Amino acid sequence: MASEKILITPDPDLAEEAAWYREQLEKHLTNGRTALDNKDTSTLETIGHRIKGSAESFGFDGAGDIGKALETAAKANDYHGMEKTLSSLAVYLNRIVIT
Repeated sequence: MASEKILITPDPDLAEEAAWYREQLEKHLTNGRTALDNKDTSTLETIGHRIKGSAESFGFDGAGDIGKALETAAKANDYHGMEKTLSSLAVYLNRIVIT
C-alpha cells in the first residue's frame, strides 16, 4: 500500500548520518524539480547517479532504485519519466521514518 511507512533503521552510530542523508534527498528533489523545469537533463542525470550510488550506504535502498530510474530517464531525454520519477522520490520521502 502506498501510504505504508518505510522504516529506516540505521546502525546506532550512523543515526545522525541517516537523518543528514534524508535531508540530502530532499535537496536532490528540490534541485531535480528546478532542473526539470529548466529542461536540464544533465543535472537530472547527475542527481540520479548520485542517489543511485549513495542510497544503499545509508540504508535507503528504495531511493537507489529511484535514482537509477531518474538517471536512465534523463539519459533518454524522457521528460515524462523524469517527472514521474521525481514524484516517486517525493512519495518515498514522505513515507520514510528513521527509527
